[in-house]
Amino acid sequence: MKIWLPSIRARSGSDVYVERLAEALRTHGAEPVVQWFPHCYQYFPWALYREPAPANTDLINANSWIAFAFRRRSIPLVATALHCVAGRGYPEWKSLPQAIFHDHMVRRFERASFGVSDATIAISDSTRVEVGEDFEVRKIRAIPLWVDTNVFSPSLHPRAADPGRTRILIVGNMSRRKGGDLIGPFCDALDRQFEVTVVAGLRGQAPKISERGAGLRFVSGLTADQLVAMYRDTDIVVSLSRHEGFGYTALEGMACGKPVVAFDVPGLRDVIVHETTGVLAPVANTEALAQACRALVTNPELARTLGEQGRRRATTFFTVNRAMEAHLALYRELLANR
Repeated sequence: MKIWLPSIRARSGSDVYVERLAEALRTHGAEPVVQWFPHCYQYFPWALYREPAPANTDLINANSWIAFAFRRRSIPLVATALHCVAGRGYPEWKSLPQAIFHDHMVRRFERASFGVSDATIAISDSTRVEVGEDFEVRKIRAIPLWVDTNVFSPSLHPRAADPGRTRILIVGNMSRRKGGDLIGPFCDALDRQFEVTVVAGLRGQAPKISERGAGLRFVSGLTADQLVAMYRDTDIVVSLSRHEGFGYTALEGMACGKPVVAFDVPGLRDVIVHETTGVLAPVANTEALAQACRALVTNPELARTLGEQGRRRATTFFTVNRAMEAHLALYRELLANR
C-alpha cells in the first residue's frame, strides 16, 4: 500500500507527527512517501493543486490545513486534524495576525478539506469533539497519537534522588499557546530547591525570574537520544500549554516513568489521568502547578506511583501497534470502497 504524505515543513510538532507516522507505517508493511513543501505554502496551499501524486499512489493522507489541495481523481483522501485553532484562544494567547490567519484562512482551508476528504482522523477525543462542533463533521475517527515505548522508557539505572534539588523538565516551543509567557511566573512560584530546564528554541529574551525562585536554563538542538536522556534524568515533567491537540510531551514523560503536572485543557486531559498518572491544574494557574510539584517532592511515594501508572497507561493505550492497526484498517476500508 503506497501512501502519499504531502506536508508543509513547519518545524513544529506537526513535522514530528509526519516523521513518526511514516516510520510507523513503514515498519507495519506500508510504503509511505513523505514530500515536504516550504513553509510559505501554508498561506496559499491551493497553489499545490497541480502537484502530481507519486506514481502508483494508493492513498493520500494530509494535514487538514492543506488536505483539500491534494484531492486527486480516484485516489482516497484522508484529512488529519492535529489541532483545532479557528476561533479558540483569542485574544488570550493569540496575536492579532495569528487570529486573522486562523479565523479567516485556516478555517476556510479546513472546511474545504473536510468537505472533499473521504475520511477524517482526529489525534485525540478532544480534537474530535472540537472538529465536530466547529465544522459539523460527524464521521471522525479518533486515533490517538503514540510513542515508541521501547525508546521512551525509564532508565535502567536511575540516578539517586537529590534531597537538595528537584529537576523539572518543560519541552516544547515557547509560544503563548504553549505557555512561554508563564515560564517566569512558574519559576517564581517555586523556590531555589527546584531547577527548571526548558527544551526549546528560545524566542526573544529569557524571562526575568526572582532570585528566590527556581533556577532556569534553556537548551535546544537536542538529538532524539539526548531528549530521552533529559526525560529520564528529570524528576517531574511539566506542561504550561493552554491548549493542545494531543499532549505529546506529557505522553513522552509518562512513557519514561515520570509524573506529569499540567493544565486541565484539551489534549492534555486526553493523556493525563488526574491524580492517577499526573496532576491537572486550572489553566494558567502557575501557583497551582507549583503547589503540585511541591506536593510530589514531599510525597516521593506518590511521585513514584504516578510515574509507574503513567508508564502503564502509555504502554497500554498509546502504542504504535494500536495506532497503526487503526490507520491501516481505515486505509483498507477506503481502498475497498474506492
